[in-house]
Amino acid sequence: MRKKVETEPTVKLPVVATALASYRFLMDHPRDAVRVGWLPLILLYALNLIFGTFEPLPDLSDPEAAMSLIAPLLGSTLVNVLVQSAVAAMTLVVWHRLVMQGYDVGGQTIPMRISLDEVKYLARWMLITLLFIGIMFAADIVIVMAALLIMLAIQLVSILIMGGAGLALGEQAGQLALIGQIGMIPATIAAIYLTTRLSLVLPATATGKEARFERAWYISRGNGVRMVAASLMVMAPLQLVIWGLTKMTGYMSDSFLYFPLVLLASVAFLLFILVTGTVLSMFSLGLDREPAEEEVA
Repeated sequence: MRKKVETEPTVKLPVVATALASYRFLMDHPRDAVRVGWLPLILLYALNLIFGTFEPLPDLSDPEAAMSLIAPLLGSTLVNVLVQSAVAAMTLVVWHRLVMQGYDVGGQTIPMRISLDEVKYLARWMLITLLFIGIMFAADIVIVMAALLIMLAIQLVSILIMGGAGLALGEQAGQLALIGQIGMIPATIAAIYLTTRLSLVLPATATGKEARFERAWYISRGNGVRMVAASLMVMAPLQLVIWGLTKMTGYMSDSFLYFPLVLLASVAFLLFILVTGTVLSMFSLGLDREPAEEEVA
């Protein structure tokens, strides 16, 4: 009989070719992008207007005003993020199938639906996001504790040397804050590396493949840095565009240009969703191969 045997990953993902293929797929399938994206775009635009995604934050300098505003602000932001994430998940499930399986969306009146696949996709996406946040939060705590210990050690040494007079903490605090910011760089890189590799579970979830985090980690072995590099090449330009549109829309919040700018920002975010789905699909097509079969007695 035949038994599936997992072999060591030997494929080396081409960074530039994968990034270019992701953009090329979008440019070669504009009609599919419109068919998949028209409803998500309407929903994203409506959500951005309802929740004021791009409006400037209220003045929180007054402690009393801040206390009254912070809770509703956090609540509305959380709801906005969750709903937009659900819209993105439903969009990405369809888009992964289109990229990886040639899924035909031409005859669908509504290109999105809520089923078990979409729920699983969103849940795994949230777990990956929470992992990223958790790594950053843990690193921040470690760096703050280390900075405090260093400050205490410097103070103790200065007191012993100066016979009772400690050093001024103002300058030290500024220097240690800079050290802390520098220390967050490797934590950010580690978080991006880990979550990028684990994100291979997402296209697998959408297309009915084996969707386990341990398998995503296994099949991406030896390609983590390549995946991060290709992702940055694909996503960084659109992230810069979104950042610029966000700033511009905030400045124009009291102008008649606000509504068309929100629409442009929503289009940019939708394109970011589609290009993210495309590059993840390319990773999956290149790395997620069926295990080899061998004869066993």
